[in-house]
Amino acid sequence: MNILPIIGRHKELFVEDVERSKVELFGAVSTSSFLAIGSAGSIGQAVTKETRKRKPRKVLVVDISGNNMVTLVRDFWSACGYTNGSQTFALDIGSRKYEALKC
Repeated sequence: MNILPIIGRHKELFVEDVERSKVELFGAVSTSSFLAIGSAGSIGQAVTKETRKRKPRKVLVVDISGNNMVTLVRDFWSACGYTNGSQTFALDIGSRKYEALKC
């Protein structure tokens, strides 16, 4: 569905900027780790998916909704496959296990 006419636009806002900076963005993201808090909401999912397309070193996704997290992880597996090193954990953000993952 093309929503651009509905929101009064003729083209997406950042396509040209992202395309022009594609190599630099990929290099910066692919060597970085990300912690996405609120990642199972609509904006969090969109940001996390765009980040994951650029093959980051690590993405930790955190959200209060376990059901939405399951959906997000399934979407990752469907879109990107289960890659080497991919791991999924259900953790309390205040736990020792969570602290161990922040590195």
